[in-house]
Amino acid sequence: MTFRRLKKEDVAAYIEMASVFYDSPAVLHSIPRSHLEHTAKIVLDGSPFADIYVFERDGAVWGYGLLAFTHSQEAGGLVCWLEEIYVRPECRGEGVGGAFLEFVKATVPAARYRLEVEPENVRVKALYRRHGFEELGYESYVLENR
Repeated sequence: MTFRRLKKEDVAAYIEMASVFYDSPAVLHSIPRSHLEHTAKIVLDGSPFADIYVFERDGAVWGYGLLAFTHSQEAGGLVCWLEEIYVRPECRGEGVGGAFLEFVKATVPAARYRLEVEPENVRVKALYRRHGFEELGYESYVLENR
């Protein structure tokens, strides 16, 4: 399995996979396609706040991971948010998600790694725990500014 940064020629596959992700029970609600396009654009333009990795094996795209970066005084430095991890259904069960978690921990020098999961997604929560993640215990709040 290879994890590599998004290239221009990957954008259509990324948008297709992200659209499937946002139409799944893994998220609270769908989002407009324009958000996916904007994310791909800022990543390709070199934003320091986001990165997309493509999961590839034998020339086939198996999934993607979207990372976002913030600074946390509480954590003492850079926080890497694992915003999205998506593996195509036919590629699941091959250890891809866990391998990506280990790749990120080994290559992104953050003080803290964070992610979110739907409470009923027991399988994914078990995966995260196996890779050292613990429940943070905070409730999340959001204020949309659009």
